[in-house]
Amino acid sequence: MGNQASRVIERKRDGNAGRKIRRRSTATLQSHVSHGNYNWIEENQATALSAGALNAAMAAAQQQQQQQLPQLPQQQPRRKSITEFFTKRKMSFTAVRPSEEDFREYDRLQRVHYLLKSARKANAWAPIEAPAAILDIGCGNGIWALEMATQFQQSQVLGFDIRPPPEQTAGPKNLRYVQANIHERWPMADNAVDFIFMRNMAQDIQKQQWPPLLQEMLRVLKPGGYIEVLDIEPQFHNPGPVQQAFDGFRQGQWTEQGLDFQFCDILEKLLEDTGFAQIERRMLDIPIGEWPDEPELKQFGFINKETKKAFLRNRKKELVVKWGISSDDYDMAIQEILEEFDDYHSFSRFNCWIATKTST
Repeated sequence: MGNQASRVIERKRDGNAGRKIRRRSTATLQSHVSHGNYNWIEENQATALSAGALNAAMAAAQQQQQQQLPQLPQQQPRRKSITEFFTKRKMSFTAVRPSEEDFREYDRLQRVHYLLKSARKANAWAPIEAPAAILDIGCGNGIWALEMATQFQQSQVLGFDIRPPPEQTAGPKNLRYVQANIHERWPMADNAVDFIFMRNMAQDIQKQQWPPLLQEMLRVLKPGGYIEVLDIEPQFHNPGPVQQAFDGFRQGQWTEQGLDFQFCDILEKLLEDTGFAQIERRMLDIPIGEWPDEPELKQFGFINKETKKAFLRNRKKELVVKWGISSDDYDMAIQEILEEFDDYHSFSRFNCWIATKTST
């Protein structure tokens, strides 16, 4: 990336000839039809987390809480943030006081969540109506699980993460977070969960880890239940020259880490081979920048560009070293990427796979 970016930067220093705008994005937002009122059902052994799985999960959560470090003196946050609800009066995800970088990253994750929720017109596309048990895989800061627990108040919602967020004093009583490695056997009984959700986790899943992970999903999913896997394609669409250099760097990094840069091309086949049925794949294109004419897409594009800018700036210390360029050259490259988003009508493509488990 360093050599490629440097060459592009040198050309920019020599003068900016007029950029050519490639083409308008074909971005079209999927519509979502509400299921209307829900018929709530009572939790019981047939519909909830069965065979003591929920109790086991709760015990794991309590053990984690007992091992947390004492609360450090409260400090004034750098600014009011939409993530303050998740960090104020509680320990951070790593049981130490959040750093300035942590706050910035929490903000970015929150924006991504609300961008996807707004663009999809829902937190989930799977045809769920009254799930007794919902599982969020790689729950991160827990915002999706929190909102699902609020929406489905008679459901049990469980968030798994290697570094789960702390329990919230004022949070829904039907929500729990559990420390768990998703690549190990989950503390769940077979056929225990009605709905499993996983979002933006491909960058944490090595190629050989996909089959056992999907097999674990199938094991704990109830017959007739649904899974939903939502993830962004790692490369930019309609990239400019600096974006192309960045994509090449990222692809090399993914390969070195054993990740699958082309996972979107194989995931449907993996789901089928695992044993899932009624597999549906949806694509959602969201512009990066305010280049669209449509007001809603323009708003989405603004938010999406802000999340990209935050991602690139949050990782400056790491990428300056990996790219082998100076701090000033990095800033120049990032500025060029941000301008290219609008000039080339760039967009992000999200893929969503929905599948079910047939009765056995």
